[in-house]
Amino acid sequence: LVNGAMPEGAKHVQASVTEANRSGYYSNQATMSQLEQGTTYAYQLVNGAKQSPVYTFTTEDASNGFTFLFMGDPQLGASGNLISDNSGWNTTLRAAAAKVPDAAFLLSAGDQVNTANNEGQYTAYLDQQVLYSLPVATVIGNHDNSSNAYGQHFNVPNESGEYGTTDAGSDYWFRYGNVLFLVLNVNNMSDAEHRMFMEKAMAQNQDAEWNIVTMHHSVYSVANHALENDIIQRRNTLVPIFEELGIDVVLQGHDHVYVRTYMMDDFNAVTESEKYTDQNGDGVPDAVTDPDGILYVTANSASGSKYYNIKTEEQFPYAAVKS
Repeated sequence: LVNGAMPEGAKHVQASVTEANRSGYYSNQATMSQLEQGTTYAYQLVNGAKQSPVYTFTTEDASNGFTFLFMGDPQLGASGNLISDNSGWNTTLRAAAAKVPDAAFLLSAGDQVNTANNEGQYTAYLDQQVLYSLPVATVIGNHDNSSNAYGQHFNVPNESGEYGTTDAGSDYWFRYGNVLFLVLNVNNMSDAEHRMFMEKAMAQNQDAEWNIVTMHHSVYSVANHALENDIIQRRNTLVPIFEELGIDVVLQGHDHVYVRTYMMDDFNAVTESEKYTDQNGDGVPDAVTDPDGILYVTANSASGSKYYNIKTEEQFPYAAVKS
């Protein structure tokens, strides 16, 4: 930067422009390439004579590992008070950025908005100061699913276009360091399509040391949706595929209650293992090293717009932690 301004020789990237669903609105998307690790970049949006302030973001050096933020179901507008939901989302983002200042990106597990084509709700989600410097990877939730507005707001990489497809989009993947993230649109319930997508993505990333699936509907949750037929169906069809493909972690949302499972061996919880550590001494593992099986995590509400209640009449033996 020259005195805080972009230099004359700054690289220009032309955005692709398409008409949005709402009259008078346009979707503008651009892709940056050849970025280097461990580097801070400045950028500015220019539209004719109008210019945004100059913002910066930093690519993490992932050679020695990295951290990222995981949040579920902001679902802005779900409470009926978008101003309140916006405030809650802003508070969470600022607190998370302060607690994990070196986070490489934010992974949002779906239901970014309450109404799939509501521009006011998308504005509340996106127009946050923290997000001007923090990359975001999103999942298609059931509340995002009924409109192509999702694809007008999120420029996702490596989108399959043929597997897990609904109006909002399809399965996609991205790579960060030695981790492959497989993002499934399980609003489409074809387990054959999701398997095909994951097999192809993993074949292109055979050197990835960790394979993480993220999807919206939680197959191991404890609240309102936990025992619904479509959730049980997803569990019965997807879990064996995850096991067969060697998935390590599955990150989910949808049920608005935080759940961390024990390591799961297919459908069975591994409640005791020499690979667990229990620093609190409460009998609940707080870490696991080089584990066998799959860890499932369900996020709650990142904005506070809507929480569900834990089904107290159920034991849920797979849940190591529920809150």
